[in-house]
Amino acid sequence: MGEIRHEISTRKGARTPMSSRWQRQGAAGLAALAMGAAAITFSTPASAATLPPCATTTEIVRSGHEIMVPTSKGNTSCLIGRSFAANTTIVARFQFTMRRCYPNLDLASPYSSEKVGELAVDGSFGPRSEAALKAVQSAVGTTADGIYGPKTRDRMKFLTPNRSNCYRY
Repeated sequence: MGEIRHEISTRKGARTPMSSRWQRQGAAGLAALAMGAAAITFSTPASAATLPPCATTTEIVRSGHEIMVPTSKGNTSCLIGRSFAANTTIVARFQFTMRRCYPNLDLASPYSSEKVGELAVDGSFGPRSEAALKAVQSAVGTTADGIYGPKTRDRMKFLTPNRSNCYRY
């Protein structure tokens, strides 16, 4: 069976034969390259790239309860995590919230012998704080990536202003 050949132009204007098999392979390679580039581009959620780090907590009313939620300039869509430079006050408040609202959860690996209720409230979002957040995320049914953002916020419990009760966002 003969192979179909197409001609392509080169820079100097000469015509060179090229098999359709090479065209298909070239097209498949370009498609794979484009998909790989798209996967790299979108591996970080677009929303995470545009959200600011949380800077304070704000009292809001949700489902009839006042709760204290991390915010940035009044917006509840913000980030806390090891890669996001949240200030020590907001991190300490977030650590305290996790301790009070999820005290009996085991931290994520490699600290699974420790409880969230034992988490140090030191204002530093280090590996144990990340493990506590991952445990909370697993418990509330969201992706356990160790980054607090809108998806975690929507499922997490937060303290009331008097720190006596926890209610879901």
